Amino acid sequence: MTLRLALNARFATRPLSGVDRVAQELTRALVAFSDEVEVSAFAPKARALAELPIPMVHGHLGGQVWEQFELPSMRGDRCLFSPCNTGPMAVRDQVVLIHDAQPWLQPEAYSPAFRAWYRFLLPQLARRARVVLTISEYSRVQLERFGVVPPGKARVVLNGADHILKISPDPDTLGRHGLIPGGYLLALGNLSPHKNLAMLMRAAAARPAGQPPLVIAGGGNSRVFADASLAPPPGVRLLGRISDGELRALYAHAAAFVFPSLTEGFGLPPLEAMLCGCPTVVSRAGAIPEVCGDASAYVDPTDEAGWIRAMVEVAALGADARQARVQDGLQHAATFTWARAARQVVDHLAYAGLNSAEA
Repeated sequence: MTLRLALNARFATRPLSGVDRVAQELTRALVAFSDEVEVSAFAPKARALAELPIPMVHGHLGGQVWEQFELPSMRGDRCLFSPCNTGPMAVRDQVVLIHDAQPWLQPEAYSPAFRAWYRFLLPQLARRARVVLTISEYSRVQLERFGVVPPGKARVVLNGADHILKISPDPDTLGRHGLIPGGYLLALGNLSPHKNLAMLMRAAAARPAGQPPLVIAGGGNSRVFADASLAPPPGVRLLGRISDGELRALYAHAAAFVFPSLTEGFGLPPLEAMLCGCPTVVSRAGAIPEVCGDASAYVDPTDEAGWIRAMVEVAALGADARQARVQDGLQHAATFTWARAARQVVDHLAYAGLNSAEA
């Protein structure tokens, strides 16, 4: 029987974050399972910033007010699917995707208001929802550890990464930023503490002379994330927000991608880098080893000297050694597809007994 889902598409009306990227790609993949899932999308009163393969019905309210008070009536008799952590507390006939336990693991990374709201809302949703999904075994364990999700309730749906291959690289990226192919190391992230970029900058500045620059792309949401002001030291460049096309080009031409997070509920960027043929150096922390397997080099996230060595070593890889690292990454990351993620979602919903008669 066909599963009838009402998609909480609030994510489609705001600038794309990592969580929102997951929701967008998962929606696209679910729509391809049209013989098993019928998806309708509902969004706040705001201009759509993300493209979805299905029409969106917009409400009259915005933001959290829309999500809590208008969305429940808009969904009709469909089961609600909220893929970005939050959803209306009043709706029990709901599938919620809670990505991680970051507000509990790294509370200093968030403003007091954001932290308090998530700590109140997420346990309420997890207890009431018919199905709770999360993105890694690590996240499942942490959500249970902090009492966010009742023991045994969460089901794991591993993210895909193959969306990066559908993005055309911006051919002017390197010239625009004064970079040369293979002549830089790449990192991504905002300046929230758990991304550990302050440590990475110190490590980059402490390398011997003549090393390729560390290029850091990305930015944070100043309305939510705690303020941070870090001036780049010598050997480090901050690009700020970049387009998807620029990101694809930066991955493809970097000597390596470095990912020093103190914790991650999943860690999508290393997989994206692998699919673009870029060797990776990542933290041995959070879900990162679960996601990257044997296809990355690992460093303890607090070992600054270890990061110095790792950046110097990866930049000095010979052609054969680098190609071996690239092939390992390509083979590993190829298994992380959005089609597989959507298949897992459909299977979890079917196992929970969701069907057209109950939705």
